[in-house]
Amino acid sequence: MNQIGHIVIGLIVVSAAIYLIIFISQRLTARKVAKLKQEKNELMEIPMRDRIVEGRQLSLTGQSLQQFEILERKYEQLEKHGFDDIEEQANQVLYDSQGINFVKAAQSLKQLQQQVRDAKTTIDIVNQGLDDLKQLDTAHKQAVKDLESEYQNLRKILLSESFQFGPAIDKLEDVLSSLEDDFAEFARLTERGDHAAAADIYESLGMETTQLEQRIDQIPDLFETLDTTIHEQLIELNATYNRLNDDGFKFDRDIAAELDGLEQERQEALQALADLTLKKVSEQIDVLREKIENLYATLETEMHASQTVAQNSQELTEGLRQNKLLNHDLNIELDRLTQDYIFAKDEDGQVRSWHLQLSNVERGLNDLHDAIEQNAVVFSQVIEPQDEMREELVRIETEQQDLWQEFAELPVRHQHLKSRLIYLKNKMRQIQRRVERQGLSGLSAKYQSDFYTVSDELGRSEQQLDAPRVNVDDVERQLAIVNTDLDSLNEDTEQMLEAAAVTERLVRKAQNYPDDPQIVEATQQARYYYENEFDYNQAMTILGDALDAVEPGIQERTTQTYRQEQTALQEEFAEKDLKGQSSF
Repeated sequence: MNQIGHIVIGLIVVSAAIYLIIFISQRLTARKVAKLKQEKNELMEIPMRDRIVEGRQLSLTGQSLQQFEILERKYEQLEKHGFDDIEEQANQVLYDSQGINFVKAAQSLKQLQQQVRDAKTTIDIVNQGLDDLKQLDTAHKQAVKDLESEYQNLRKILLSESFQFGPAIDKLEDVLSSLEDDFAEFARLTERGDHAAAADIYESLGMETTQLEQRIDQIPDLFETLDTTIHEQLIELNATYNRLNDDGFKFDRDIAAELDGLEQERQEALQALADLTLKKVSEQIDVLREKIENLYATLETEMHASQTVAQNSQELTEGLRQNKLLNHDLNIELDRLTQDYIFAKDEDGQVRSWHLQLSNVERGLNDLHDAIEQNAVVFSQVIEPQDEMREELVRIETEQQDLWQEFAELPVRHQHLKSRLIYLKNKMRQIQRRVERQGLSGLSAKYQSDFYTVSDELGRSEQQLDAPRVNVDDVERQLAIVNTDLDSLNEDTEQMLEAAAVTERLVRKAQNYPDDPQIVEATQQARYYYENEFDYNQAMTILGDALDAVEPGIQERTTQTYRQEQTALQEEFAEKDLKGQSSF
């Protein structure tokens, strides 16, 4: 096949493809146009003319009529021209789709689609507008019935229950009358069908009617609070104050002026109620309640305080009497005990000081009593000074009782000191006998000094206890010192006797080493300290150290053996003493 043949075949193929595209496009466009025309026909079948006729039967006027006429013109324009324009445009789309100018065909189709959408929108707007007008007509007519019934009910409440509203009744009736006038205009416009103008009045009527109903609900409680509750409270407060004032009660503030001020505030609240300023009335009531509660609390405080003051006066008088009696008894007891005892803590001055303090309390109590009798005090302000007097009396009573207890214990302490002295003297004699039984070569100068010092201390304590008048506190301190010194002497005695006994045993053990020059020398030194200086501890240390060098631990073992023997002897003596006491 030559080149021309190929070209011819190519042209045939291209032509066939173009034809196929045009055919498919025409079929698709035809279907879309058919669907749009069907939508147009469905819109035309909607009974819009009937609805418009129904709208004219609403007897609309004014702004409502203007709105209806606008809707009617919109539909007539669609009915007379819009549907025909859609039909013409549909034919134009079909015509344009026959050619190969696809752009123009697409634009024509797009214009047709927009025209159908506009038609739908117009019908929707007209439908919605007619529905709104119809609903508004129905709503307004129902509102006329509802408001008429509501106003009749409100008027009935104001007439039959006017006493519940107090000074607010006149203003409430004025408000209701004004609402009824507005309602009459609303009903007239609704009857004429001017629903747009009536809607403005209806919105205002709704808000103002709701406000009136709220006031009618709120005012009875507010009026009852002001006219009954608070009024009765003020009457009660005035009566209570007058009775307390007649009984001589005093206050730290002008209660009468406050009560007058509260009544004035109550009248102002009633005037605010008459003006229908209910928020202000509520605030004034809250303030009145708070002030009234404060006044109640003040009066109750003073009444309770008067009872407390009376009770305190009795208790203080009795407490003062008992303290004075105890002070008198202390004086007598002090005079008696002074014959046998010496007092070093100025007990006599302390008793006189308490007497002076009690006299001061008595003067204060008398002054307070006189002020109460003369109705010259605020009872709540008296409690604090009474409490201070009570604390003073309790302190004095405690201190006086402590001294009384010390007086009562003096003979017992005196006897205890005598027994203590006997015990310490016996302990001293036991130490002396132990030293004597040991048969020592002698006693060191220091030990003898300590011994005689303790002995002298015991002697002085004995002289003090045997004196016609005894300073018990001084003797107690002296015997405490003696006891401490005696314990130290006893400990020194134990150490001395132990050192002497251990030294004697070590000397005997040293005899086992006659050829050891160091032990021989140590023995000689130990004998010197033992027999001449009477320093038994030094003798034990010198000889013990020398023996430990040849026989380690001998000094410690010897000491432990001695202590065990002493412990056994003490237990034996204790058992014998116990048997002796049992047989006795």
